[in-house]
Amino acid sequence: MKLSISILLILLVLPTFSQNITVEITGIKTEKGAIQLSVFRDNKTVVEETPFRIYNFNKEKMVAGKLTVTISDLEPDTYGIALIDDKNGNGKMDYRLLMPIEGFGFSNYLFKGSRKPQFESFAFPFSGNDTTISMVVQYF
Repeated sequence: MKLSISILLILLVLPTFSQNITVEITGIKTEKGAIQLSVFRDNKTVVEETPFRIYNFNKEKMVAGKLTVTISDLEPDTYGIALIDDKNGNGKMDYRLLMPIEGFGFSNYLFKGSRKPQFESFAFPFSGNDTTISMVVQYF
């Protein structure tokens, strides 16, 4: 009996982490394909294009170019998320004359240059509590 009460007290005292990252995506121009989110943890993996995790979301719940998705399996850490509006579903960014022909975006960052941003530009801390980030899909 004492053991059961002790376990119950420990469980009540431990903080509960929901560990949800809600991603609010705006500016999607087409219902074709899927949204691919690539999660990075440092600049080296951004440069090498080797994400820590990749998530694919269909667009069936998209309304007026807006889609909200949830990532719920990441531990507290610092992350950066890159987005591809993968219109043809091939799992990669497609280019024509060195210019992307599919939409792209970065967590809490509006792309303004000619080179992909450094990790620090689109990184955000995730403490384990509910976190919401915004992503705007950009097209050339």
